[in-house]
Amino acid sequence: MSTPTGARRFPFEQNLLPSAKNDNISGHRSVSDTSSIRFKIYIIVSMTLIWTGYTLLVRHTRLKSSAESQYHLYASTTVVLLSESVKCFLSFGLLLHTFNFRLIEFKRCLENDFVGKPLDLIKMSVPSIMYAIQNNLDFVALSNLDAGTYQVTSQLKVVTTAIFMIVLLGRRFSLRRWIGIVLLTCGVATVQLNATEKVTVTASGDNYLIGLLAVLFTCITAGFAGVWFEMMLKDGTKTPFWIRNLQMYTCGIVSASVACYVADYDSILRRGFFYGYKPEVFCIIGLLSIGGIYISLVMKYLDNLYKSFAASVSIVLVVFLSYFLFENVHIGFFLLVGSACVVIAILLYNSVNE
Repeated sequence: MSTPTGARRFPFEQNLLPSAKNDNISGHRSVSDTSSIRFKIYIIVSMTLIWTGYTLLVRHTRLKSSAESQYHLYASTTVVLLSESVKCFLSFGLLLHTFNFRLIEFKRCLENDFVGKPLDLIKMSVPSIMYAIQNNLDFVALSNLDAGTYQVTSQLKVVTTAIFMIVLLGRRFSLRRWIGIVLLTCGVATVQLNATEKVTVTASGDNYLIGLLAVLFTCITAGFAGVWFEMMLKDGTKTPFWIRNLQMYTCGIVSASVACYVADYDSILRRGFFYGYKPEVFCIIGLLSIGGIYISLVMKYLDNLYKSFAASVSIVLVVFLSYFLFENVHIGFFLLVGSACVVIAILLYNSVNE
């Protein structure tokens, strides 16, 4: 993304990407051959910690076997609403930062590209609604699936993204990518054999089915939203990257508010908006907020290979840590084999730059 006149780069851009060139204002990523290895490591480590921490924390707070009853759980829709609000606030601040805090230029940008383009705001409401649904269903999935099964199964979003790229963008994929897609699907199916084995011994099949359907639907919404967002970035306009994010998160606040009203209005009215909140819940909000902003920065600077490394390491960490952090977690043969297949498939799929 080209910075506006008088704008400045973010600190990590100055220190870690001194030679990055050819950024454009629409937000398409540009990776220089001389990009700092420190920045790449920073990307992988940070995204790994965010994804791992988010998955484990949500699972921890939603466990049915916890000492607290289901009645005392916080309303997950409020978490999504707060995270969307934080992301909107951060996007607003980062947009102001790109103008070096020059209020006149910042105000002109808002008037021309945000307020002056209501049709774009409507278009960006599509991915914002999808992401709001996805974030809410994450809580449903992690309430009924162990963290390892969830983390592996959620990688099916690679498959759904590929399908929507073919349908909406007319993309064609190489044989290597198709092999990666097939291998990933087989890996996820293998993991379900491990989960089914565990369910018949310790859990309710209905709960497992609900969790599985929830995570599958999140994969569909994530794939569609990601491709739609890419279409908006490549629409040929010069809309600043942070304006696009501001549009999406503004719509996200509306979508999340509707979800709060539909799903938890009576509960919030009776017990209060912050009922059941603990420090770990605020950590979830922070991870969800920072993760959303951070993925935008990754889209701007790096290709999917670095995100795939983070996703692969996160799968391994979640599966490994779940065994020690949660009770009744069974790491069987099918889970290990399926996880390995998914990790290999992700790396194989993203090893081709198309």
